Amino acid sequence: MDIFDYVDSIGDYTFEEKKFNEVDNVVLSTLSYVDYSNIVSSSNNYKMTINEVSDLFFRNNKSSFFDIMAVKAGIKLLQKISNKIRYKDILMYNYEYVGNENCQFSAVTFEINKKLCYVAFEGTDELISGWKEDCMMSYIFPVAAQKYSIDYLNKHFTFNLKKLIVGGHSKGGNLALVSSMYCNFFVKSRILKIYSNDGPGLRDEELNSSKYNSIKDRYIHIIPHYSVVGLLLGHDSNYKVIKSTKKGLLAHNVPYWVIEGNRFKEENLSKFSNKLDYTFKTWLNKYDYAKRERFVKGIFLILEENNITSTIQVKKDIKYIFQIIKSSKKLDEESSEMLKELIDILKNANNEYNLDEMQIN
Repeated sequence: MDIFDYVDSIGDYTFEEKKFNEVDNVVLSTLSYVDYSNIVSSSNNYKMTINEVSDLFFRNNKSSFFDIMAVKAGIKLLQKISNKIRYKDILMYNYEYVGNENCQFSAVTFEINKKLCYVAFEGTDELISGWKEDCMMSYIFPVAAQKYSIDYLNKHFTFNLKKLIVGGHSKGGNLALVSSMYCNFFVKSRILKIYSNDGPGLRDEELNSSKYNSIKDRYIHIIPHYSVVGLLLGHDSNYKVIKSTKKGLLAHNVPYWVIEGNRFKEENLSKFSNKLDYTFKTWLNKYDYAKRERFVKGIFLILEENNITSTIQVKKDIKYIFQIIKSSKKLDEESSEMLKELIDILKNANNEYNLDEMQIN
């Protein structure tokens, strides 16, 4: 089954009949990619059911949606679960979205019942600022989105006595982890589980900290067997590897994750992911935080100079790719060398990917 088949198979069961599980976590975290502006309240004073939210969303959105797979998956799931017994009466509130040249952050609360909430943090969307934050995580802590995630839990749940499950996909998984590590004691004590669904890890300082140790027994890191994003930065080795029907970067997308019953089908990590994990970390560890910062700033300055603010621009018009290549000559010598090394790593990873394909076929 894929995630849409799963919704069909379990939709007639309540959470009392079949407990909340890792797949439900991915369903709700994927819903965080949907834009609920002017629909879902930014506070807990006004709550709407998923059925009501879906009705308003599809009534007000007649045009085509962003050409981003995670957003499309979220929209499809919202429509699919809106009339399912299991999901339709879940309450939604505390919706926040920040999207500007410096930060991309979004979160929403799902009240599963009177005693339990699921907090979903959105992964990176189409904004270049979000991708820049992802890169900044290699040399700065916390980045703006991480600060927003910590504030979100403290603001909404310090005086709320409900138990919490916190999760997210991609960058959202990192935000789920960081917010759970650094929220106040009253919130942290009520967190039951933390799900990072193929989300990047932490710098060594944070990974080896007492803050991480305080939540690691509740932390569940799920990655596809062709993971790329979920192996970035530092992480424990006790992640759960699951099967995806796609390889390479496409494996990051939730609709390709394979489900058996009420859980994801487990798999061994691919040679592709193992090699990419090792070579990328070896490359990154050659450079201190100052050099990483100079490299990232140089790359994103090129994007800014070419007025690129969205990944959709690059996908729709090939001229932007040529502009980026041309402008990359402006990088300083060391940053230019870092870029060449990174391109070589990606080329070698692609060769490993093709080798895996040949062996399978």
